[in-house]
Amino acid sequence: MYPRFLDRNYPLAKHLFFVTRYSFGLLGLVFGQKQSWLQLSWLLFNFVNLAHCCQAEFLFGWIHLRTSPVDAMDAFCPLACSFTTLFKLGWMWWRRQEVTDLMERIRLLIKDQENRGDSRRDSAQRSYYEMVTRCGMLVFTMGSITTGAFVLRSFWEMWVRRHQEFKFDMPFRMLFPEFAHRMPWFPFFYIYSTWSGQITVYAFAGTDGFFFGFTLYIAYLLMALRYDVQDALKPVKEPSVRECNICCQRLADIVDRHNEIEKIVQVFSGIMAAPTFVHFVSASLVIATSVIDILLYSGYNIIRYVVYTCTVSSAIFLYCYGGTEMSTESLALGEAAYSSAWYNWDRETRRRVFLIILRAQRPITVRVPFLAPSLPLFTSVIKFTGSIVALAKTIL
Repeated sequence: MYPRFLDRNYPLAKHLFFVTRYSFGLLGLVFGQKQSWLQLSWLLFNFVNLAHCCQAEFLFGWIHLRTSPVDAMDAFCPLACSFTTLFKLGWMWWRRQEVTDLMERIRLLIKDQENRGDSRRDSAQRSYYEMVTRCGMLVFTMGSITTGAFVLRSFWEMWVRRHQEFKFDMPFRMLFPEFAHRMPWFPFFYIYSTWSGQITVYAFAGTDGFFFGFTLYIAYLLMALRYDVQDALKPVKEPSVRECNICCQRLADIVDRHNEIEKIVQVFSGIMAAPTFVHFVSASLVIATSVIDILLYSGYNIIRYVVYTCTVSSAIFLYCYGGTEMSTESLALGEAAYSSAWYNWDRETRRRVFLIILRAQRPITVRVPFLAPSLPLFTSVIKFTGSIVALAKTIL
C-alpha cells in the first residue's frame, strides 16, 4: 500500500500545491478557507512550542559552549533550522491571504491551458505536477526520518546508561526546568520537544514546497506559451490577410499572458524574498555545522547528521532547480520565436515576434536580495559550506 498521491491516476487538481496545503494543514494553517478557532488555537500552540524549544536549545548550547563544544554544536545545529522555520511559519501566516490569492491565480492560468486539448500540454502538466508533489514529499519524509533519528539516539543513550546514574535526555539538546527532566513530567516534555522537531519538518516542507511548486508551475505556463508561439508561426507560404490577422491576435494574446506571468512572479518575489534569503543563509550554516558534527562524532551519531545534511541539501537543491527550470523556459520562449518561420509573415506579425524575442532576453526569475535561486548558486552554497568546515577543522 502506498500514498494516493503516488498513483498515476491521482487527480491533477489535488496535486496543485499539495505539499504546502498538506504540511501547513497539519499545523493548523489553511489557505483558501476561513480558519476556525480550533485551527487557530492549534497553530498558536505550535508556534509557541517551536519558539520555546528554540529558546531551550539556545540555552543548552550557550551553557555548554565553553565546557563541551561538541554538545554545544549538537544544540546549535538544529537551532539554526528551527529558528528559520519559526520565521517561515510566522511569515506564511502573516501573508496567508496573498499566498491564497497567488494559488488561485496560478490555478486559473493553468485551467485555461487544460481546455485546449493538446496532448503535449497534458503530458507536461502531469509531469510537472507529479515532480512537485513527489519531490516536496521526499523532503517531508526525510525531515521526519531526521526527527526519528534524534529520537532513536536519545533512546539508545538512555538504554546504554540504564545501569548508571540515570539521566533523562530530550531527543534534541534542550535545557528545560529541572523538574522537566524528572518523573513524572519527563514523558510529557519529551513528547513536547519531539513535536517541535515535527513542527520544523512541516513548516519547512510547506514553505519550500510552495516555492518549488510555484516555480515549476510557472515553468509549465512558459512552456505552454512556447507551444503557442510554435503553433501560431507555423511555416505558411504567402499567408493571406486573414491568416496574418489571426496570427497577430494569437501573438497579442501570448504577449498579454507573458506579461501576466511576469507580474505574478513579481508578486511572488515580494512574498518569498525574505524567507528565501533567510533559508539560504541558515541552510549554509546548518550544512556546515552538520558536517562539523559528523567529523566530531563517531559511530551511530554520524547517521542522524548524514540524514540531516541530506535533508537540508535537498531542500536547497529544490529551490535552485525550480529557479533554473523557470528561467530556462523563459529563455526558451524567445528561442522558439526566433526559430520559427517569422520571416514569411507580414510586417505587423514580425513586429510582434520581435517584441516576444526582446522580452524573453531577460529571463523571469524570483528576485531575492543578493542572490537568484539557480543551480550555479547551489554549487556556490556547497563551496561556501566547505570553506566553513575547513576553517572550523583548522580551529578545532
